[in-house]
Amino acid sequence: MSIQNNKPLQILALVLSSTLLLSACNKNDHTQTAQTEQQPPSHEADVDQLKTPPVKEFPATAQDTHDIALLDEFDEKFTAMTDDMDNELAKMQQDGTLTSEFDRNRKLDHIQSALTMLKELDLKTAQGRYIQGLLYQYWENQGKLINEQTSSANAQNQKKTAISVQDLSDYLHAQEQLKHWKDQQKPT
Repeated sequence: MSIQNNKPLQILALVLSSTLLLSACNKNDHTQTAQTEQQPPSHEADVDQLKTPPVKEFPATAQDTHDIALLDEFDEKFTAMTDDMDNELAKMQQDGTLTSEFDRNRKLDHIQSALTMLKELDLKTAQGRYIQGLLYQYWENQGKLINEQTSSANAQNQKKTAISVQDLSDYLHAQEQLKHWKDQQKPT
């Protein structure tokens, strides 16, 4: 799935599913079940945290189309990698060969790939670098979340999930910024 102007719900679904996969990385089934039974989900708080700042305005440049193309290419490649990883993990889960350690390491490798791909983007514009920075920060924080995750107290797990939701807000802001930028490129 590539980032398209008419697909914000699909993007949100992809990001939410990635976030959920990443946040569940080191939890065992018993801990998850016990936590679910003890506390109702606080979806309203999560939705409030997903509010994004207004789109920033940047002056148009001759390099806009170049940077948009690079960001779209990143999205397409990374989405394909994500789909492959999800399929691999789902098959291993179905076959009963998926271990928590492999799952965690595979997701960390995936995040490192995102960071490397983002670093390698040769973006020429301030707006392109702004979006790149938002995406980089999101994936960097997802890596930290996985590395810090433990199956300890509920309060710690809830705090980490809240951090992940805030990071998701940054990711969504990057997507909104890119959509706005693309819309500005269309002839009126």
